[in-house]
Amino acid sequence: MPRLVLEVADTKIELPIRCEDTQGTEDACAQSPSLCLGKNDDNDLVAQSAQTSRQHAVIEVRHNDFYLVDRSTNGTYVQTEDEQVTLVHRNSIRLWGAGWISLGQPLAVGSPIHFRQIDRR
Repeated sequence: MPRLVLEVADTKIELPIRCEDTQGTEDACAQSPSLCLGKNDDNDLVAQSAQTSRQHAVIEVRHNDFYLVDRSTNGTYVQTEDEQVTLVHRNSIRLWGAGWISLGQPLAVGSPIHFRQIDRR
């Protein structure tokens, strides 16, 4: 099953795609829970920069892919494996391979959130 791993300092969070497949069809796969990112303590991943919104973004599963959905004032910067940096503002982007996420400010060396998709089949 594919899963997405987020790493921040000493914290590691995984978001799997869970499958309740009894018929051998991809359509039977259930959506996994989402991961919330932001300044509030009730987020799955808490970031305390001044540019981070309380409920900044969410990572969710759609059709067996991982998507970051920005819900913030300042946007989210995402660098994917091809090294392209995209500013996502009140929109979504598919996360693939490995890369970096920066909440509310441009990517810098050592951006706090590293992601990587792992396929286990």
